[in-house]
Amino acid sequence: MWGVWMKRSNTIGGIGIALAFAIAGTSAAYAAAEDAIGTWRDTETAGILSVYSCTGGICVKVVTPSKGREADTKNPDPALKGRPMAGVEIMTGAAKDGADRWKGNLYNSEDGKTYSGWLIVQSKDEVKLEGCILGGLICKSTLWTRAQ
Repeated sequence: MWGVWMKRSNTIGGIGIALAFAIAGTSAAYAAAEDAIGTWRDTETAGILSVYSCTGGICVKVVTPSKGREADTKNPDPALKGRPMAGVEIMTGAAKDGADRWKGNLYNSEDGKTYSGWLIVQSKDEVKLEGCILGGLICKSTLWTRAQ
């Protein structure tokens, strides 16, 4: 009798665990690419960035640059070199590239170059910006949290 109860208990426990994972999976899936829209704080630099809809996808612009990065000093274009970083679009042409991510061009003001990259929604309150070179062999990423 105890053996039967233990089997039923394990089955019920297994169903409960499966249900918990299903609910967790649903909430993770609910953190969709569209959840990227909003204002974000870079966890490394404390810069503030805005992700917004543009031309059928999304764009990212600097709202408040981080300390030491107030000017675009590495831009190779003489007309843009030295411009204030506030208002500069650092991600353009980003198209949906999965249920929770956007792929576009990323401008890196640290070296003045543009790379392919992704904005990946981790949750409703966290996104990851990732840029890669050499076909994705070398990547760098940073986490942003939703600004309040």
